Amino acid sequence: MKLPLSIIGKLFPKRIWQQILLILIILVVCPLVVLGTLLIRTSQNSIKTTVLRDYKQVAINATGRVKEEIDSARQALQVTASILGILHTDAWRQETAIVELSLRYPVFRRISSIDLKGMEVATSELGTPLQDRADEEIFKLAKSGEYYVSDVTIAQDHMPILNMAVPIKQLGKVKGVLIAEVNIRGIWNVIDRIQFGKTGKAYLVDQEGRIIAHPDKKLILKGTEPDHAGIIQNVLSGHTESLEVKDKKGKPGYLVAFAPIESLHWGLIIEQSLNEALAFSKVMKTQSWVLIVISIIAAMIISFILASFMSRPMNKLIEATGRLAQGDFDHSFRIRRRDEIGRLLFSFNRMARKLQKAQQEEKLSIVGRAATTIAHELKNSLLLVNTFIQLLPKRHKDKKFIDEFSQTIPRELVSWNKMLKNMMDYSRLEIIPMEYFDINNFLKEIIALAKFRVAQKSIHFDVNITSDLPMISGNADKLKQVFLNLITNSIDATSSGGTILLEARYVESAPAWMTSYVEIRIANSGKGITITNLSRIFEPFYTTKDQGLGLGLSISKEIINQHGGRIGVISERNKGTSFAVQLPAVLQELEKGSQETGNRNQISDILG
Repeated sequence: MKLPLSIIGKLFPKRIWQQILLILIILVVCPLVVLGTLLIRTSQNSIKTTVLRDYKQVAINATGRVKEEIDSARQALQVTASILGILHTDAWRQETAIVELSLRYPVFRRISSIDLKGMEVATSELGTPLQDRADEEIFKLAKSGEYYVSDVTIAQDHMPILNMAVPIKQLGKVKGVLIAEVNIRGIWNVIDRIQFGKTGKAYLVDQEGRIIAHPDKKLILKGTEPDHAGIIQNVLSGHTESLEVKDKKGKPGYLVAFAPIESLHWGLIIEQSLNEALAFSKVMKTQSWVLIVISIIAAMIISFILASFMSRPMNKLIEATGRLAQGDFDHSFRIRRRDEIGRLLFSFNRMARKLQKAQQEEKLSIVGRAATTIAHELKNSLLLVNTFIQLLPKRHKDKKFIDEFSQTIPRELVSWNKMLKNMMDYSRLEIIPMEYFDINNFLKEIIALAKFRVAQKSIHFDVNITSDLPMISGNADKLKQVFLNLITNSIDATSSGGTILLEARYVESAPAWMTSYVEIRIANSGKGITITNLSRIFEPFYTTKDQGLGLGLSISKEIINQHGGRIGVISERNKGTSFAVQLPAVLQELEKGSQETGNRNQISDILG
């Protein structure tokens, strides 16, 4: 029977958000509740399986640590036996070695060195009479050349112990036996470190099922038999397993895992109450239902709001933001809304206007700073030139004056030219043409130019360059400008007799900002740079020198950035300054052999 459209129209909500809500309840909420129920049940079973698997792995790992403790004692005993094989004829030295072993390894109780007749030659218990141990089974087995570990026995003080014996060999022949009593107490720390909440515990049983290590030491001293006899039998039979065990009332009560130590005929058991082990599962169940309900409500609200009010304006806003990032500040929105979206669009328009104004102000500020700096520099220079020109008619016959005039005027003209060139370079920092070139040949030119500059000031020039630097992509002229500027700054900062170092290396598979790069470092032994100046040295028009515009390092940094590289500086007062330039390498096979040898020889020839 079909319902009339009028009835359907009355039953169906008229508001869009109500219609969406109804559809979500029918198509999403109901299936989500069913799915959540199944997932929670599955997750609880998975948690139990995971916990049992983890407990089993913990038991296996713990048996490994127990075995390591016993093996450590055995190895120490074998090392001492090797030493006694060399000192076998000297009883006093054997006694010294045995006592040192007992002091270094407190796990040993009595240690005895026995000759082939079964008589003790030396023991770790000084002052006690030597015993005849010829009839002991452990002596006979070790005498035949075998390493032996006995079963666990209970000493008179109710402490579990076992005996170890190793043959003492000299030139491959058995010359005696070294026997030691091992206190199981040394293994207790391994067992005590295994903790699982309040009810979780681990314990160790020997070949007879007796507890020999347990967090409750009274159970060991009293010789208490452990629960779960069937589990004890399984673990001593060599089985490794994890399972759920019922309590005395027949209800699921414990999660148990066990693993054997087959070489010792021991077993390790881990157990924890079921309620505590799966407590997180119950919390997770509650949290899961809360999250399901919250997620349903949030999904309905957020999807409705985002779909209705944010999709279209946000897409337009993203497009406008991209244009703004490219420097297009003329775009603005026509605002027709008074809600949050409208205010956001209004803020965007205001931000675009402010950025446009800031860009204009920045350009004017740079022009003003540049004009002020140039005016200041030219003023001083022009005063000097003007003075010379005024004096020229009167002193044109003065040879000393003419020589000084001939030196000063060209020097000032060069200074003007350099100043204007820096300004032109700074104003024309656009995309520069790139090409692949050999950094090895490039560095040879830099070294050759720098060599003569540092020689004029009596500065030591050290070079450390690897011969297998790869190709790079860049503009050699611009990079030459960068490195000559850095070297010039280092020369200015280094006094006579100081040192300038130029290093270059290839960094491959770097975990940083680029996969591989060539790093060129220029360091000097000057006075260093203060922290305040260090943070501003790459700013345009910032300089600590008496002359110059302060554009050299700013231009250098911009050139390195256009090459996709980095430039950094480290400085320490009275120790020097180091600039590091990192340029991306071109990954390709380099011609080695004769080419590398030739590069190395040519660099050596340049340095002399």
